[in-house]
Amino acid sequence: MRKYSGDFAIPVSREVVWEFLIDPNKVGHCLPDLLELEIKDQTHFDAKVRVGLGPVRGAFSLSNSLTVTEPGVSAVMTSKGGGMGSGMNMNAVMSLEDIEGGKGTLLKWSCDVVVSGPIATIGGRLIDGQARKVTEQVFENIRTAVVELSEAAN
Repeated sequence: MRKYSGDFAIPVSREVVWEFLIDPNKVGHCLPDLLELEIKDQTHFDAKVRVGLGPVRGAFSLSNSLTVTEPGVSAVMTSKGGGMGSGMNMNAVMSLEDIEGGKGTLLKWSCDVVVSGPIATIGGRLIDGQARKVTEQVFENIRTAVVELSEAAN
């Protein structure tokens, strides 16, 4: 299991960030190299994403769920699936805090990722760097999308 974490400030209100995080139609589009997105309901979506690890390229199909753990404050996004004979399970915990002085929202995240199968065997140390890169890209895409959405609304 690989663990990653981080945080970043978003210069918009916690309410705006929260509404984005719990909307599968919005957060689903933040997955890097998204090929297909199918919204199942208000908390579930399927996604097909392009995956590359060194010379190995392919696609993973992922079933994703969003679970609110504390309304307006924290949620969990779980992703399970695989492709190319390998599997992937991810559990991302996201929490929001108001930044003092009304300067925006602090989004803290931590993520556990398990990759199994031939990619895990062949990829070795490459997986850690790639998994970290993809995970960090998801949250950077969320930050960028929330800011753009907020600017477009004003």
